[in-house]
Amino acid sequence: MTHFTLSLAAGAVAGALVVIPMIFQKFSARACIASFLIYFFASVIVFYGDLPYLPWWADGMGVTVMLTLPMLFAASGKEQKSIPLILFNALLFGFLISLAERYLG
Repeated sequence: MTHFTLSLAAGAVAGALVVIPMIFQKFSARACIASFLIYFFASVIVFYGDLPYLPWWADGMGVTVMLTLPMLFAASGKEQKSIPLILFNALLFGFLISLAERYLG
């Protein structure tokens, strides 16, 4: 499996793991697709980028938090109680993407 294919696979797995609970909670299709795409593209950025002054395990967390910031601003009006959960997901799955890049890539 090439490095690019592995990054897409890791992003698809992370995106699916984020979206599955959202489907059961009856989130809109737009919210599910947006969340999936954030983690899908975050994995490609993590696999091919390197944030300066951050250790390898924090690269994914930094990228996913930066990519979820627009969603946080959009959610701050209606669902303010979901903001900590969105941040937690960004940190957790960003770390898991970093682990996949480090040990599988």
